[in-house]
Amino acid sequence: MGDILVKISNLLDNLSEWSGRLFCWLVVPLAVIIIIEFVTRSLNMARIWTDEATGFVFGAHFMLCAAYGLLYGSHVRIDLFTSTLSQRAQAIISIICYLLLFFPFVIVWFYYGWQYFYASWAVTERSWSLWAPVLYPIKLVIPISAFLLILQGISEVIKSIVTISILSEISGEV
Repeated sequence: MGDILVKISNLLDNLSEWSGRLFCWLVVPLAVIIIIEFVTRSLNMARIWTDEATGFVFGAHFMLCAAYGLLYGSHVRIDLFTSTLSQRAQAIISIICYLLLFFPFVIVWFYYGWQYFYASWAVTERSWSLWAPVLYPIKLVIPISAFLLILQGISEVIKSIVTISILSEISGEV
């Protein structure tokens, strides 16, 4: 059973790794857009689309890399309170926090994010600006990000379960 859990966790970790490495490249078009905005503003030729596009690309980059951040522990945690506890206690608290705090929040985020995207897609919503890009592709980022976080959260819970199992075997407990 433990081997299957480890394989599932590794698969989910690889998905987060892959998505993080893929979506980190959104920094390149973001930098290009910012440079274009800087140059055009310096020449008093500001472009309407650059400000909005900067927000879209930065938002997508930030959100789509969230699961990658969770994989590498860059999210806020309660380590200040748990660092003095045993590894087993830390793993138990981690599972409790994921089940009571993380998953309910991210599942609600996914549910309402999907509704938000679908409502936008159904009417082919456009921005209010003169550029008027369609908004549903950027709104699709919301449920995709939540889904990737759910998958990585499952991996983190599996790692905690495996840690507890291994520590129980080492100490001779059942």
